[in-house]
Amino acid sequence: MELLEDRLLLSLLGIGDEIGLPEASYDSNGAIVYDAANDAFDADAAPVSIRFVAGARPTRISNPRDFQLHIRVDETGALLGGVEGDDLLIEGVIDINRDGTPEYDGVLLTGEIVAFGYLDSGTSTDQYDFRFTPTGGDLLPFFEGKDIGLYMTSIGSTFTGDFTMNFSGGSQGMFGPVEPLAPTPDSSLAGRVFVDTNNNGVDDGEAGITDVIVSLTGTDTEGNSVNLATVTTEDGTFLFENLLPGTYTLTETQPINYLDGMDTAGSLGGLVGQDTISEIVITGDNQATGYQFAELPQGSLSGFVFEDFNNDSLIDFQELAIEGVTVTLTGTDDLGNAVTRTAQTDNEGIYFFADLRPGTYTLTETQPTDHQDGQESLGTMGGVVGDDLFSDIQLGVGADGMNYNFAERPIAGTVVASGQTATIGFWQNKNGQALLKSLNGGSNATQLGHWLAATFSNIYGANAGENNLAGKTNAEIASFYRDQLFRAKKDKKVGGPAKLDAQIMATAFAVYVTNANLSSTVITNDDPANPEFTLIDPPAIEYGFLVTDYGVGIALFNVGDCGEAFNVADYADLTVMDILLATNEMAVDGVLYDLDTLLRCLANNAYSAINEGGDI
Repeated sequence: MELLEDRLLLSLLGIGDEIGLPEASYDSNGAIVYDAANDAFDADAAPVSIRFVAGARPTRISNPRDFQLHIRVDETGALLGGVEGDDLLIEGVIDINRDGTPEYDGVLLTGEIVAFGYLDSGTSTDQYDFRFTPTGGDLLPFFEGKDIGLYMTSIGSTFTGDFTMNFSGGSQGMFGPVEPLAPTPDSSLAGRVFVDTNNNGVDDGEAGITDVIVSLTGTDTEGNSVNLATVTTEDGTFLFENLLPGTYTLTETQPINYLDGMDTAGSLGGLVGQDTISEIVITGDNQATGYQFAELPQGSLSGFVFEDFNNDSLIDFQELAIEGVTVTLTGTDDLGNAVTRTAQTDNEGIYFFADLRPGTYTLTETQPTDHQDGQESLGTMGGVVGDDLFSDIQLGVGADGMNYNFAERPIAGTVVASGQTATIGFWQNKNGQALLKSLNGGSNATQLGHWLAATFSNIYGANAGENNLAGKTNAEIASFYRDQLFRAKKDKKVGGPAKLDAQIMATAFAVYVTNANLSSTVITNDDPANPEFTLIDPPAIEYGFLVTDYGVGIALFNVGDCGEAFNVADYADLTVMDILLATNEMAVDGVLYDLDTLLRCLANNAYSAINEGGDI
């Protein structure tokens, strides 16, 4: 007796439990022989009986009769295939009615090997089973749509589970029709999820999107429900393999940070929906490709709403954000959908519209009631500027339209009051000179010069010729005022008031030093990971100036009969900042009023009144 634990135990195909009618037996001293050198597995026996009806008496199979089985099995026990000719041959005579006139006489059944199983039982009795495709013989009609199943018991077996060695034994068992094997799944569905940068729905070699979930559902031809899922690879491809014929649906889980693009049915067609491709029919060995889910990168539109103190439409010189302003986005996207959304500015004055499809859009600001309307500054995607709106913004695929900025002016305050200005003499004396040199950190600071140049470009900036103060230090500006303006003996190049240039710059100085946002000094440590800010009070306070958020810049002044100098009607009320801006508009190459004596005299009267009326 062989010990089971020392033997190789392998499984059968289960044919013995599946054989249907007609069911036949074979035996009569049958034998098997395995020749390891030639991988030949041969069986020789005799068919004995056959039963056509369940419960009926079997019918004898008589001479001449024969049972031949010839297959090839390798040293691992794997089926290599059959032999030339019939792998299974069964011959005999069958006289069902026992009247001497046989119904079947000769070749009863032939077949080609499909599958082979074996079981080393650990004793001298082993089992084998086989599956054949029926190919001929008189009994072939009984096997229509079926396979031939054959179960074999080998008594006196020398098989030990080792196909590298010859073995032999007896051969007896049953054969009959069995249900055919389910079709081997050999079809596939493949596709790609990609970033459709030109929004044409075509994979033009654009970047794939990884880790996107794609699901496959449907029903195969065996009636089985299919529910599979996979994720896209690094290049955005996905593949479902080993599929049976059936009708399927592909469903993409919309990837975050992307917008739904155009989906495309592949080589087997299908019905395209939103993130789905359904009615994909696999009929056989189909390797379906080209099922594409295009995704669009998100676009955005953004900008700032801010207090534009110097009315240059630029966010500069510590100008303040305006929080809580409503901006409305309207338009039509690339799918023809109407778009209406709103956003509020945050504490940095920023509004932001994300997740935008390509389209044509308009941005409209709801004018904040606590500010005057300022200028609008067109952003990076272009468009048309209107009053509190930007229209006809053509937003492309994944484009970020930035800096659609709405500038607002501070509301005018009360009239110019004491403590808000200083006479021209103050700015040339030791106190005024010391104040100028202390602004924003000291004599070498340049913010004052940059502010004067940016705000009043025709007087002190890029259009002012030799009077351009951009980049000048506080010390240089203080010297410029004292030596070139205050000490001038007569008006430049023309008759008129000798100190007009000094009066205007003195007013500009007052606007700057009384504005806390401009004249304060912010000191930051050198640690970018943990910055600490220290705010030093505006130095003008020490000299008796009244310093507020906007200072004298928003204070009102009635221009009296000097309106022509500021291009307004006489006796109009203007803020001091607007008076300076109006003067800047009328300067040419740094020359105030382009040498017009009358206008210079009128302006001198107004500026003298401002500086003297608010004197500290």
